[in-house]
Amino acid sequence: MAEDKKALPRVNIRFLFAMCNDIPAMRKFYSDLLGMQEVSYMNDEGFGWLCYQCEGFQFMFFRTHGRIPLIENWTWQPGYEGGGFDALSWAVEIPETEFADYYRRLKDAGVKAFSEKPEWRQGSYWGYSVMDPMGNTVEVYTSPKVKPDSDEWKG
Repeated sequence: MAEDKKALPRVNIRFLFAMCNDIPAMRKFYSDLLGMQEVSYMNDEGFGWLCYQCEGFQFMFFRTHGRIPLIENWTWQPGYEGGGFDALSWAVEIPETEFADYYRRLKDAGVKAFSEKPEWRQGSYWGYSVMDPMGNTVEVYTSPKVKPDSDEWKG
């Protein structure tokens, strides 16, 4: 069996496509608030997309032809005690030295958040789950080099 696996070609996910209603709103969230590396943007009457480079693949949003409903429930993710909705979700890693600034930026922008403050999750990282403009659950997190003295966020 192991030899069969060696013979398989190496494959990679290169693109992840997500649909949305509002490209400028997604751009404000992912580019302005999260500072993701935008590589392409277009939003005219005929077509709209937004693309981010994410270490080996591109995460792309495309404007739908019609309106799709916003997700209203928190998606289940393994890192936190919440979310009962089974759907695609993702996590965005923030450098430890910048995490407090990102948390404040999201909070000040009024982004819907699962908890008031970041939570110490699975004994290994700070997580702050928010919803993007389509209602997708996005875990913003950092993994500190040293475990904090307390599980209470003091950032």
